[in-house]
Amino acid sequence: MSRTIASPIELSFEDLDLKLTNPFGISRGTREVSHNLLVKLNHAGLVGLGESAPSSAHGETRETATAFLKVVQESEALGKDPFAVDAIMGKLDKLATGHNSVKAAIDMALWDLAGKISGLPLHKQLGLSAQSPATNDMTIGIDTVPEMVRKASNAVQAGFNILKIKLGTDYDQEIILAIRREIGADVIFRIDANGAWMPKQAMKMAQFLAEQNVQLIEQPIPEQSTLADYELVRQNSPVPIFADEAIRHAPDAVRLASGIDGIVIKLAKTGGIAGALELIHTARALNLQTMFGCMVESSLGITAACQIASLVDFLDLDGALLLADDPFEGVSWPEQKMQLPDRPGLGVLARA
Repeated sequence: MSRTIASPIELSFEDLDLKLTNPFGISRGTREVSHNLLVKLNHAGLVGLGESAPSSAHGETRETATAFLKVVQESEALGKDPFAVDAIMGKLDKLATGHNSVKAAIDMALWDLAGKISGLPLHKQLGLSAQSPATNDMTIGIDTVPEMVRKASNAVQAGFNILKIKLGTDYDQEIILAIRREIGADVIFRIDANGAWMPKQAMKMAQFLAEQNVQLIEQPIPEQSTLADYELVRQNSPVPIFADEAIRHAPDAVRLASGIDGIVIKLAKTGGIAGALELIHTARALNLQTMFGCMVESSLGITAACQIASLVDFLDLDGALLLADDPFEGVSWPEQKMQLPDRPGLGVLARA
């Protein structure tokens, strides 16, 4: 144990630009590159890795993330003991509120370090499975109708039988009908409007989508909508309603529980493993369904999420699958089923 406290934990970080195979469009805009950060924690000859995926939707940018990491570097918050994850994360919260994607990256790196010291994968440290019965999906970003049909067809040909389709355009119904005509009736759709619809439009779309083999609708109305609006949409939707942008921490789930059927958990929102576990258990107590989601991330961030993803009902962890060149190797997806590597910590390796 002496090696775990022999020297301070040293933080370093660098830009991690991830180019997407195709432009990725949602109701708030389109991008071709995800501007993430790679976080490294050096301790006793070992390096723990973490990934920050800042999002303006969560009040973060790479610039704000970088600024907070510099604050952490100048503080003594990280200490000398990588196993003191809860204490360290508490100190980070005292340095500043928010910055959840950065805190998630530091959290990942701490767990990676602890696992490398103990010789155990994170999921084994937590007593969890390396597999999940849930099937991963593939996201189809907003584009022209022909391009979305092409991407959907390619995904089905690649073996995906669940597609998450981004909506929030003035041609939403045309998108769904065109994709359904191309790929047939059997493929399951998940819909994500990223808060683009007002309640009346959401209710109208829910009636339409119920006829299209849709499993769930994610964040149909703006995250700042009132509980009454969420309840109205849920009561008039034949399709389960999941909240994403509106749910970051456990109290958010409690506040909206009567207006939703499920929640989307993301490490970049919860600030790390502990926050995600708290949100999952809170959802269970509230009888809400759970889906583990992601930002556009490499296999580093995705594999970190997968360490606890055996606890949820649905998987939306395709961020690394959208990349033109993934710099890391981690979780694999045989037949779109999660399989974690049996390596210490996060089990992630840098590609040569």
